[in-house]
Amino acid sequence: MSFTTSHPDPGGFIQPSLSSPAPSTSTATPSILPRPRLHPLKAGSTKETTVINHVDKTILIINRRHAKKFSSAFDDQAQQESERGYESFKEVAKDIEGLVDILWVTGTPSLQIPYLISLAVYINTYLPEYPFSPKATFRLLKKLDSVFASLLTGEDADSGAPLPGFESRRNVVSMTEKVRIKSIAETCRVAVVEAREQVDGPDDEDEDDISDDDDDMDDVFSTDDYTAPGRWEMETARVYEKTIQLLGDELGKAGEFCDTNLAPGDACQAEPS
Repeated sequence: MSFTTSHPDPGGFIQPSLSSPAPSTSTATPSILPRPRLHPLKAGSTKETTVINHVDKTILIINRRHAKKFSSAFDDQAQQESERGYESFKEVAKDIEGLVDILWVTGTPSLQIPYLISLAVYINTYLPEYPFSPKATFRLLKKLDSVFASLLTGEDADSGAPLPGFESRRNVVSMTEKVRIKSIAETCRVAVVEAREQVDGPDDEDEDDISDDDDDMDDVFSTDDYTAPGRWEMETARVYEKTIQLLGDELGKAGEFCDTNLAPGDACQAEPS
């Protein structure tokens, strides 16, 4: 079964578009997220099982490649890419972003929430172990910020379109999950700041790290606006901006009472009353 989000087959996760859509005068901001299904996957269905198996398998591959990071000089060059260790966080981000897109397209909160929380924790854990790759990092975090903000409100954080699975109720994300997401977001902000501080030289990607994806990343970040040195400083300040703002209003200062010994992304508990 194909998991591409750009050319979905009929009956896949994205409903085929009509041949002659009605003209729209809406000025809503286009979403940076792929278009989700109109309805969540049915619990226990073949499609849901296929998604779960694919996501679990890909997460296992990501973990294995991370464990073998920086080992290309010792690996058998005949190995498939999925069996080689990562050489940069850009590679990690690409694989994780693929899973984020797949989970988003399912339109199924019962799959999206737990898996996306887990992926966000992996990012916090892996990010400090690679040289900082600003474009790939901020692209992925910007997308996750939109994902979590959307799930918290029940509508696409960029376009305002209602989300599938939220028709009957808005508070699909539990309070425990909200506390954990807030902790993950705050931990990630610290990790990004520390990663940037360890960068030697210009605050940008290496010249050898340029790919065809850079044009898409420039579209996401409107990098024409960043003409001065240190153009990623503003993006650092915006890490999980929407998510933290939404949860800050609801949870207050719950994040201040985290145990400092918690692993990155672990949930903190509010101060007992």
